[in-house]
Amino acid sequence: MKKILLYIIPAVIALITISCEKELLDKKPLDIISDGQVWNDPNLIDAYVINLYSRAPLNGMFKNFTWDTWPPISPAEETYLSDEATSGWNWVGEVTDWNKGLLDGGGAVPVLASWDYTYIRSCNEFLELLPTGNVTEDVKTQRSAEVRFLRAFMYFTMVKKYGGVPLITVPQKIDAGEANFVPRNTEKEVYDFIASECDAIKGVLPEAYASKDLGRITRFAAMALKSRSMLYAASIAQFGTVQLNGVVGIPAGDANKYYQASYDASLEIISSGKVSLFNKYPDKVKNYSMLFIERENPEIILAKYYINGKNGHDYDGFFAPGRFSGFWGSGINVTTELVNAYEMVDGSSGAIDWANVKGYPSKLLKNKDPRFHASIFYPGAPWQGDSIQTWYGIKTTEGNVVRENNPMSYNGMLQKGRDDDGANRTGFLVRKLLDESMKLPGGGEATHPWIEFRYGEVLLNMAEAAFELGKTDEAMQYVNQIRQRAGIANLSSIDMDKIRQERKVELAFENQRYYDARRWRIAENEFSKDFGRVYPIYDWNDKTFYFEVGSADGYTRSFPPKYYYLPITTPRINNNPKLVENPGY
Repeated sequence: MKKILLYIIPAVIALITISCEKELLDKKPLDIISDGQVWNDPNLIDAYVINLYSRAPLNGMFKNFTWDTWPPISPAEETYLSDEATSGWNWVGEVTDWNKGLLDGGGAVPVLASWDYTYIRSCNEFLELLPTGNVTEDVKTQRSAEVRFLRAFMYFTMVKKYGGVPLITVPQKIDAGEANFVPRNTEKEVYDFIASECDAIKGVLPEAYASKDLGRITRFAAMALKSRSMLYAASIAQFGTVQLNGVVGIPAGDANKYYQASYDASLEIISSGKVSLFNKYPDKVKNYSMLFIERENPEIILAKYYINGKNGHDYDGFFAPGRFSGFWGSGINVTTELVNAYEMVDGSSGAIDWANVKGYPSKLLKNKDPRFHASIFYPGAPWQGDSIQTWYGIKTTEGNVVRENNPMSYNGMLQKGRDDDGANRTGFLVRKLLDESMKLPGGGEATHPWIEFRYGEVLLNMAEAAFELGKTDEAMQYVNQIRQRAGIANLSSIDMDKIRQERKVELAFENQRYYDARRWRIAENEFSKDFGRVYPIYDWNDKTFYFEVGSADGYTRSFPPKYYYLPITTPRINNNPKLVENPGY
């Protein structure tokens, strides 16, 4: 099979890079590897699996720009489309059209497209052909379980975006003709498939691996996928609407069944005692920051790891403040709404009326939740022995505001801060997931892992499912575990708004908020706004700052109800007439 050969050759290279197993170099020339050799050789089987890992959507915001379209697609699309942030680059992808509610199904490539049946076919081929090989049953069982997880994760990636998708579990034959035109399964059927796969493989997957195999699927990764996906299914059943005979939507009567499934999966992880919250450093800001930097820590359930000089990612080069980046920098501009969402450490509201307050931002924000200080750069925030210098003008003694670009100054003070570059359009930048030890990071140089599943999310999944099942004391217990680790006051009562608030700040910039708002069906309200920015202006007479507030985007966003599902698009439907378009497109 030529297709298998094409997948195996880069996979062999990946395996050599990752495992340094020199015996692979003694194999026959890589351009004449046959099917028989692949399925009879544990190293080549592993190469195939590693290739599937490398192609899986397990890299979140650490994926690279997509340059095959112009404007290109940014790795931070889910953040730009939520209420967390806007892009510092006004040319990025279809973000503006999407946020204005203008995209339809007429052939445009949605910014979040993930219709990847080439990947599904690769998984299906592996699962069909591996049993024919002359290798041990342990190899077959272990590697098949990993690939079944990767296939289930891809189906989850698609179902959370499109609703029901064609559920294909065997390789389609090229000469099968119209038999290859497969209709969309119901959304419920896809979620049920994901749950059944997680249950089927968890018993054969190990609880952990040696350091050299970090990043492989464990039993707890399978349960974490079930915990998350069943919570999504429950929310859609509770808050969504069944349409197209179930192709989108899940019957409301199934909500509790899915909440229970999520609860049970989360409980299995929690009760194991094998994973826990990262609590290495007494300093709460440092602790939360380092959670996302240290490669081996007890909170990670599944992460994608990177190797210096081999497959580093661009996150730090794209998103560190411009003055501290050796690449583009300042790409994620945080909204005022997210800044205000973080509470004070005593649990009181952290919302600031920026238009009617004066003072140094570092003092106004001093008592915020430590997760805020670890997640967002604000004027005066410390970084690499320096501080973020963001102000947008000086009000002179005569009452005029001067705001010329650097290096223009007024009485020896720069009229604009050194970190007020053209890409900082809201006054706040992302700090979370950045490695402070990297000096002037360039493209492809960052190596800290992308964490796809972690224990903190499992606790929040558990809290939400428990609350919806009437277990309010449990729900509050799990949320307070998160807050205690963060260094913020415990809750004394619990409701869904508080659980949603905790997810918003704990999981910020982890590609969760956009999908949470969609599954709760609150995105049309939460995302249809004119999001804010804050520009500090230094008042020379008062010797302090006041703040100009305005629009982060320059327009009011619109999230129409049809956006709860992406369009299938006309080209896909033309290629497969059995597909039906999602409502509203």
